[in-house]
Amino acid sequence: MSVPFVERGRSRRLRAELPEIATEPSARRVYRAMLDVQVAPMLESWGFVREADAFRWPSEVWHLGLGFAPLAWGTVGALRFDVHVLAVPREAWAQWRGLEAGLPETPDPTVYVPRDVASVGGVRARLRELLGTPDLRWSVHAGADPTQVAAEVLTGVQRRVLPAFAGRSEVPRIAS
Repeated sequence: MSVPFVERGRSRRLRAELPEIATEPSARRVYRAMLDVQVAPMLESWGFVREADAFRWPSEVWHLGLGFAPLAWGTVGALRFDVHVLAVPREAWAQWRGLEAGLPETPDPTVYVPRDVASVGGVRARLRELLGTPDLRWSVHAGADPTQVAAEVLTGVQRRVLPAFAGRSEVPRIAS
């Protein structure tokens, strides 16, 4: 991914803060190490709470979350992944659960639910779409250092997701 010039400094600073990761023999293990050692601690330091490969932002009124999802066709040598962003009012989610008993108590950012979250003031998008690079797929490779990829993802979260979550009003727009 080509990081815009203005963002290179931010990405470089984040990259310098991330701990090193030992070389792993498979892309899936590199991905797991990147998520566990580099991404999760940084997101937690910013206020996210980890739940497996999802991260929730605390809110009494909103379900706000990030989800990391490996793409199905990864190989031993390379693994591509996406980062999903979700913001949906708790009240709207409760109404939808009343209509569909199969919905979980809290939404998973990586699982598609056929509901229009935008109509209730929410957001469902991939991080790459929020960054204006819809064709981007992040990837990690066996035996390679994933620090640059982790820094790019974290820069995107810092640039687009944190302001949206932190600035989101605690009073959601519920469609009547």
